Amino acid sequence: MNTSDRNKIPEKYRWRMTDIYESDAAWETALGEVQDKARELADYRGMLGKSRESLVGGLRLADDMSRQLEQVYLYAKMYQDLNNADPARQAMQDRALGVVFDIQESTAFITPELSEVEPDTLRSWVSDVPEYVHMADNIIRSREHVLSAREEQLMAMAAPAIESIDSAFSMLESVDMKLGEITDESGQSVPLTHGLFGKLRDCRDRGVRAEAFAVMHGAFADMGNTIAALYSGSVRADLFRAKARGYRDCLDNALFSDNLPRSVYTELISAVRSRLGTNHRYLELRRKCLNVEKLHIYDTYVPIVDMPNSEYSYEQACEMVCRNLTPLGEEYSKDLNRLLAGGWVDVYETAGKTTGAYATGIYGVHPFMLLNFVGQLGDVFTLAHEAGHCLHTWYSDTQAYSNKDYPIFLAEIASTVNENILMRRLIAECDAATPDGKRKKAYLVNRFLEEIKGTVFRQTMFAEFELKTHEMAENGQPLTAESLCDLYEGLLRDYFGADVEIDDYMRWEWARIPHFYNAFYVFQYATGFSAAAAISRQILGGGEVEPYLQFLRAGGSDYPADTLRRTGVDLTTPVPVNDALDEFDALVDELETLMR
Repeated sequence: MNTSDRNKIPEKYRWRMTDIYESDAAWETALGEVQDKARELADYRGMLGKSRESLVGGLRLADDMSRQLEQVYLYAKMYQDLNNADPARQAMQDRALGVVFDIQESTAFITPELSEVEPDTLRSWVSDVPEYVHMADNIIRSREHVLSAREEQLMAMAAPAIESIDSAFSMLESVDMKLGEITDESGQSVPLTHGLFGKLRDCRDRGVRAEAFAVMHGAFADMGNTIAALYSGSVRADLFRAKARGYRDCLDNALFSDNLPRSVYTELISAVRSRLGTNHRYLELRRKCLNVEKLHIYDTYVPIVDMPNSEYSYEQACEMVCRNLTPLGEEYSKDLNRLLAGGWVDVYETAGKTTGAYATGIYGVHPFMLLNFVGQLGDVFTLAHEAGHCLHTWYSDTQAYSNKDYPIFLAEIASTVNENILMRRLIAECDAATPDGKRKKAYLVNRFLEEIKGTVFRQTMFAEFELKTHEMAENGQPLTAESLCDLYEGLLRDYFGADVEIDDYMRWEWARIPHFYNAFYVFQYATGFSAAAAISRQILGGGEVEPYLQFLRAGGSDYPADTLRRTGVDLTTPVPVNDALDEFDALVDELETLMR
């Protein structure tokens, strides 16, 4: 289903926004209440370090205000995401964001005041208030990077200008940029969209794939200088924040909040680079199976073998996900069915809707999922992936508000556990003793290899690109369209190998990756996959589910590496990443056997 008129889509496939506020008028009332609470909180300026009563009272008021502010903001943002071209929703989102920035500025005194309290005193004041114990540890750990109250206020004042860079890219990509038209398999000229591009990557017609890649990346190349300027500004904003707070560099700044050593990032790149030969071996197998003289990147997504019934309705996708995630237990299955029952998921692509997929949650309401579902197997896995995020949020919300946000480092694990379990169970169902079963298994093993390639190898390549661009900025080197393209092309050649043709337009692929505006996020897809692979093997091997559910319920009540260890997985060691790469190697062997 693909329509420009949302009203033609049944309500069960659309977000039920009234779960958040009954009307825009109710939202207006809530917006005013948030501003009143912010003014009340301002009376605590200079008082938080005076007594236990002032500190706990101020923190609880801040939590109450932040919870309501988050709800106000997300209502506006989610409505805009449904149609980025709607000026009324743009205005509402702009107003909400303005209030967020104003409150960040007016409450910038909180962290500096907490940092001035002696560590032993701070710990004693919150010792009997469990929701603030971890916060106190974090404040104490962060003291050297906390600025004065006035400096923190200035940082908050700078935030709107910094955040506008990501917003500008989103508007350019989702609304203003015209991707052009392509000729589809039926010979019809059709407008290219982000959702359609994802579908055409799997097209059996090589000419259609090639044209889709050329048109998509050509559109970004046409805006290349503008996008390079936006990305350069984003990197330099990261550098500004790192320098202002006294971090060694941007990477240390990014890892500090999760209390992670930089080796987690750098050793991931080293480990994956040491195994690029396996990726090249898989790509050569792909070339042979596709029977092409030279493999291009537009050949690296299409399934090596076809599988019958590769088009899925949304209902079929939901049934597949629910049925195959039953190993996660009765409680999880019940909550998964509630998530997918209707009103919590916005399913189909419509004009102006934000591209891709995401999950978000509103404390005290429920999670929401955005999809652009077109019916491919990849959409089924996306559904499972985002459902993992949603239920992670659902279980984390059993924590107090101050501890409900799970750390970014853990964010991709629950989603990828779902994908892993779904894939492993689909593969296990295949009877390779029959021609159809063997073919289906080959298809799924190929798909699993693609998941690992896309999540571990590709996201690590993105992570290396981010690391190098930030190092360039830190060393005073220019980030121009040419330098960014040169850097990216070099990485493509390393990761894909000398035998894969790198078409000139692929130099511009970096320009269409929205995650680059959230620096040093993508490496966590690779580490998250490695952890998820270990967890899913444990659960499907008969291990207990409860340690994993405890992990989901932990939210942000502890540092991420410590939270993850509850499942028996330690990402501060290279073991999980190496195990995932070993599995990739074994899957290449299995696919070679199946394709004989």
